[in-house]
Amino acid sequence: MSHACTLEITLDGAPAERVVLSAARTVIGRHPSCDIAIQDNNVSRQHAAVIVDGTQASVEDLASRNGTFLNGTAIRGRVPLAHGDKIGIAKHTLRFLRPAAADHGLTALIDDTEKMAGFLGVDADAEIVNEFDPASAVGNPQADPHAGRKLHALMEFSQLIGATVDIGTLLQRLADGLCAVFPGAERAFVLLVDPESKRLVLRAKSIRGLSEPGPVRLSRSLLERVVATRRAILSADAGSDSRFNVNESIIQSKIQSVLSLPVQREGGEVLGVLYVDSREIRAGFTAEDLEVLAALAGLVSRALGMARAHDEALAREKQFRDLKDAQAVQQTLLPREPPALPGYEIFHHYEAARQLGGDLFSYEPLSGGRVAAVLADVSGKGVSAALVMVALHGEVRVGLASEPDVASALTRINDGFCRSGWEGRFATALVCLLDPVRHRATIGNAGHHPLLVRSHDGTVRLVADALGDLPLGYVPGHTYSSCGIAIEPGDTLVFTTDGITEALDNEGGLYGLERLADVLTGPGDSAEAIGRRLLADVARHTAGQVQSDDMCLMCIRRLPAAGVADSAR
Repeated sequence: MSHACTLEITLDGAPAERVVLSAARTVIGRHPSCDIAIQDNNVSRQHAAVIVDGTQASVEDLASRNGTFLNGTAIRGRVPLAHGDKIGIAKHTLRFLRPAAADHGLTALIDDTEKMAGFLGVDADAEIVNEFDPASAVGNPQADPHAGRKLHALMEFSQLIGATVDIGTLLQRLADGLCAVFPGAERAFVLLVDPESKRLVLRAKSIRGLSEPGPVRLSRSLLERVVATRRAILSADAGSDSRFNVNESIIQSKIQSVLSLPVQREGGEVLGVLYVDSREIRAGFTAEDLEVLAALAGLVSRALGMARAHDEALAREKQFRDLKDAQAVQQTLLPREPPALPGYEIFHHYEAARQLGGDLFSYEPLSGGRVAAVLADVSGKGVSAALVMVALHGEVRVGLASEPDVASALTRINDGFCRSGWEGRFATALVCLLDPVRHRATIGNAGHHPLLVRSHDGTVRLVADALGDLPLGYVPGHTYSSCGIAIEPGDTLVFTTDGITEALDNEGGLYGLERLADVLTGPGDSAEAIGRRLLADVARHTAGQVQSDDMCLMCIRRLPAAGVADSAR
């Protein structure tokens, strides 16, 4: 058997593979020179390193762009590794494993200030003295010789934990209640299963008299067995019973008797473990104590379920408030009213699929009375897309203000977007530089679908469809191009994002550019009338389907000149 540490690597759901950590330092990243190379744009060139120095091991984040996570929590710099810890890199998981010979069965649990540290490991050699199925703890009261004591314990425990829904208060009351129900108990602990790592974490304790110095020590063998078998367990003399793997945690604490109970959700999922022990063998726990403890299982499970549901409701409420605040901030970045352009009228509409959107539209004033109308669509949805949208908005403003033409501006915007480190993200964009004096428009297209121009006679043509440029964020240093058109009296420029063209009906059919163009051939009395007619037709197409993407629409119409009739009017 190998005595080297290993990493169990699962790449984005693929079958796990194990890599032996033969070197003192193992570098993980995207670059082929790394010891463990992961081909994923979300992984930095040198993302993280695992360091093994004798019996000590640690993981270090190498200033990665998307962060390194340990058991679901982002880390900074170097942090210690324990057996079974999960290292998260992008969508990939690397589980750190020590050899069996290195697992001594010692468990140093968390103190009162670190509520999510010190996970328990595994000790496979443990054997159990007595076991009890909690489901059989409450049976026929007439046939149960301990029914009276069970009922008394249930009533006492119910009064102790009360109707509290605060998880912290509840857990401490559970620990205190265990000591109250079992007068011979010297220590009581409540451990919960961490949702991310699926390992036990100490959350509350109650200790009578003087506590031992140093970290709290519990029997790992017993705890792991409770979780695995889902049975309540009694050890009448854990310190001397040869059927236990008597490890240092038991010997140092001089534990003589232990009670432990799994707390389960309906369906069998283990939520946590209740643990009570005593060092006084003369007052050791009995099989009757085990039955009494098991009788509390349902009450504790329901109390924990209510507390967790309350916490989840509070978290959802906080998240909703945060999203509303973020939505208000995002709205300040989008124009409330279109600019006033002599001889032109403008209509726009923006509707995010979620609270936060990834579509961007803006009107950037430039010299000589010119205005740049910008429409962009960031890949993805929700909070992450909204953050990228904010960054892109800043790049758009700098690029348009600094460069003399649309093509140069798009090239600069793309370079800035690539430097921002949004690996795996991109954005399509349509930029139209409008000159209301010369009545000309210069258009640049970065991977977006084309601009549609509705002429005063109702005909519709596609513009900037053949430029063929890449979306922003694909290739640093890419050079973009542009094209120019004249804007005749009565012409309307129509910009849309794919939330409109890819809107789905109840059979999964796309709205499409062709239908969009057909709608635009209708009456063209004003930019607003054209825009609202288009939105109404999209609504008819989707027929109540849930909106799957952000929708953004801009209509810019040159007013008809005196004496020139709009044939569609």
